[in-house]
Amino acid sequence: MSSSSVVHLWFCPLGNIDDVRSSVDALKQCLSDDELEKVARYRQPEMREQALYVRGCLRVILSQFATVLPHEWRFEYGEKGKPRLCEKQRKFTGLEFNLSHSGDHLLVGIIKSGKEPIALGVDIEHARASLDIYPILNNYFSPQEADTLLALPSEWQSPRFFDLWVLKESVIKATGLGLAQSLKSFEFDLSTVRADRQEKLPLVDSGAVAGPDCCGELELYRDIGLRLIDDSVHTEALSTQWQICLGRVDEQYRFAVALSDSAKPLQPMKVLQMQIEACWLSPSQLLALHSIG
Repeated sequence: MSSSSVVHLWFCPLGNIDDVRSSVDALKQCLSDDELEKVARYRQPEMREQALYVRGCLRVILSQFATVLPHEWRFEYGEKGKPRLCEKQRKFTGLEFNLSHSGDHLLVGIIKSGKEPIALGVDIEHARASLDIYPILNNYFSPQEADTLLALPSEWQSPRFFDLWVLKESVIKATGLGLAQSLKSFEFDLSTVRADRQEKLPLVDSGAVAGPDCCGELELYRDIGLRLIDDSVHTEALSTQWQICLGRVDEQYRFAVALSDSAKPLQPMKVLQMQIEACWLSPSQLLALHSIG
């Protein structure tokens, strides 16, 4: 793998799918029979529609990176359910992906890895002010993380909870272990999450309808330190083998990206230099890309 890897983040709003409800049915053409069966299991029509949209969105986005039509993509799943391209298509395209949705946002992460396996995890979370975080702190966070959070001013504690949560989710999604990997087996150093380390990540319009254009900026914090504290993981120092970023779309939504090139989750690996590009894709733009493809 090259020493510099670009992670393409696609932010897709889910709150205005109704604007193109009559056209969303066209996305059914993209889905395989087994995917249509899974979508049909949702009892509520709006949940079925969102599931169809999310799956169609992934296929259309993947087709922007390879000469494969949306309906031609084939997926397989890891032991804990992490989706990936079938082996033949992964070798042909070199693509790895991950996706997450929460509230009104879908986030799709794409990277071209070449021949070597890459662990990519993305997560997006809606920071719900109504959530009582205090009874669950010790269930998911290390003592150090919980103590550091509780030492913050009270108005900062809930935002920090969701910062940690989205970071944890991105790592366990990258490893493919899901919640089989204890969230307390690793912890984060958020000392770089401060104003003087903040970057502005351009959010570029997909340009499917009108030309590409910058439609905003996202907050981004790099070099999030990961410390492995489980005795079964043979290291004690902050890991430099992961590239982890924390970002904020706005006050309500934050996202995280975790990247490593290890085939063995949470084990020593080569240092990567991660670049991030962000793109906004509305439902109308998605359907335009689908028709173009």
